[in-house]
Amino acid sequence: MSDARKGQSNTGGAAGKDRPITYYDLLDLDRDATPEEIKEAYYKLARQYHPDVATDDPGIAEKFALINQGYRALSDPQRRHQYDRTLPKKSYPLRHPTPEKIWREATDVVLIRSDRFGPLNQAMQAAIPITLDDDLLVMTMPGSDRHLSGHMETASNRNSIVNALELVAGRRLGFRIIDGTTVKDWEGQKRAEARTKKGSTVPAEGGDAARPRRARAGEGPWDELVQKIHREYQHMPKRQYPQSKARYLREALGWMAHTEEDVRYQDDFDEDAHERALARAIERLGAVLDLSPVFVALQFENVKRGGEF
Repeated sequence: MSDARKGQSNTGGAAGKDRPITYYDLLDLDRDATPEEIKEAYYKLARQYHPDVATDDPGIAEKFALINQGYRALSDPQRRHQYDRTLPKKSYPLRHPTPEKIWREATDVVLIRSDRFGPLNQAMQAAIPITLDDDLLVMTMPGSDRHLSGHMETASNRNSIVNALELVAGRRLGFRIIDGTTVKDWEGQKRAEARTKKGSTVPAEGGDAARPRRARAGEGPWDELVQKIHREYQHMPKRQYPQSKARYLREALGWMAHTEEDVRYQDDFDEDAHERALARAIERLGAVLDLSPVFVALQFENVKRGGEF
């Protein structure tokens, strides 16, 4: 690798302060590059650094030799396999990030760095990236695994995921699970949210000043409830004990019942939005307490009927 190090400042971009440049750096490739991507990268650099083209650069022959050396190593499957065994398993940030690459690598980082191999593992592997919208990774969750999404929203898990996304992508990213499955669904949801936000203020009587309008079902009250579920659990004493969790579950179900009752009496009540928001709250409460959403929903029905656990 001594030859490869010579080209560090001239061909493939910085490799990082704490590691030497690799053939992947030389050819501006990620470690999972396909044979087609390797060939395309080589031809691109060859056109730029061929001695017949860049005749005014005295070091062009050495640069071109390094590019050829890297291409020979990576284009041959057996040589590439042997070479990869000499490298660290991962190198970040990704040079050519896509939503799929970012999420796959972030999932590996989270699971390697933590002991969260239960529901969070299942949730992250079930999530499917849809698009990268500025600094937001938009994803969907298959219907059969939708209940797992709450495990990605607990404070500690969300923080772990966001940190992993930043490591892999090289910039701060957020993430969001949506009900749709396509970019078109996401665009439609953004438009709907923009309309709702625009309509969240109306002119006050007797003047042009705007006054807040009460949020539609599933937005304001339910969002506040979900935040309260996380906040109160984080401050709950002795939460490692099952009896403490049982008392918290009873209390949280009471908050949920009061929220539902308040929302149902709103003038702009929307049954579909209400059911989706209630499902999200149930999933989040289940994730916080490591309980099945179906079990939480059953206990919620008991509470609404005035029954007991």
